Amino acid sequence: MSPTFLRRLSACLACALLAIGTALAQALPGPPTRVTVSILYITADVGIFLALDKGYFKEQGLDVELTRMTSGADAIALLATDKLDVGSGSATPGLFNAFKRGLPIQIVAEKSAVLPGVTIAGGATGAGRLLVRTDLRESGQVKSMADLKGRRIAVNNVQSTTLNYVMRGIAHGGLGKDDVVFVEMPFNQFIPALEKKAVDAVMAYPPMLQTIETKMKLGIALPEADLDKTSMNDATNIMLFSEGFAKTDAARRFMMAHLKAQRDYARMLQKGDMLEACRAINKYVPAMPADCSGMSFTGIDPNGGVNVESLERYQKEWIQWGVMKEPADIRRNVNLEFSRNAVRVLGPYR
Repeated sequence: MSPTFLRRLSACLACALLAIGTALAQALPGPPTRVTVSILYITADVGIFLALDKGYFKEQGLDVELTRMTSGADAIALLATDKLDVGSGSATPGLFNAFKRGLPIQIVAEKSAVLPGVTIAGGATGAGRLLVRTDLRESGQVKSMADLKGRRIAVNNVQSTTLNYVMRGIAHGGLGKDDVVFVEMPFNQFIPALEKKAVDAVMAYPPMLQTIETKMKLGIALPEADLDKTSMNDATNIMLFSEGFAKTDAARRFMMAHLKAQRDYARMLQKGDMLEACRAINKYVPAMPADCSGMSFTGIDPNGGVNVESLERYQKEWIQWGVMKEPADIRRNVNLEFSRNAVRVLGPYR
């Protein structure tokens, strides 16, 4: 073989090896993208739990890191400064005031809403209920909403939609914001507070609702405040993206995984078989029974829409009660491009 031929052969082999190396590098997945997510650890987080349990986030090349927060209000400063990628919780006056200040936080989807769902045998109904201490109800001290005047009502955050739900309920008894005493505390403190009689009532949501009402029998509902009576179709939990995260492809992939899980949940609701969802949630929320006993679940929008009218209703009430001074243009901060992209890829929900 001539030296020229050998040089050409060597060059070809080098090119071939380079091409193979490049192909392998492209085929091998890179390290997963880390995404920080704050949640309340309630059943509204079922889409997150299912996506983790079923590997949907991993499938999208994401490493999701969960952080517990008391309310969506706690995440606002972190989202506004890109120290948190994804937040969630109810809409809050603080969030809408942040919109007025021009903070670039985006509402990207609903995680839960007051929609028809299912109740497992023996479970309390509704997305949320105002529970009065059992001893107060059974003794006749609190027979109606009007009897709550001067009473202490526990809420996870007075700067949240929980205030709207309580206010809509106590209005049936002719009561206003200053007629009761609101006590702020994390959800996980509700049971000790009821046991010690430190509060007279709590505004509770699944799974805490079922534990208080049916398992520990610490509370009895005043049905006028049930969310399915006062707040049908309202968004109860929303997903928020930081501006920096919203600019990344990871944001689209995150929504894809979450909406895929939400659709699994919607199919479970249609079948009335929630066992898979209960087992997934139980891994993160031990108070939630893995066998679904005594649980209730609300519906969700499997296309990730946002009921903006309900958000505007909350805001109108906050201004009426003096919680907010001026309205924000909420629609400017609603961005449905991520859910719409997921629907395009996953197809219409059937």
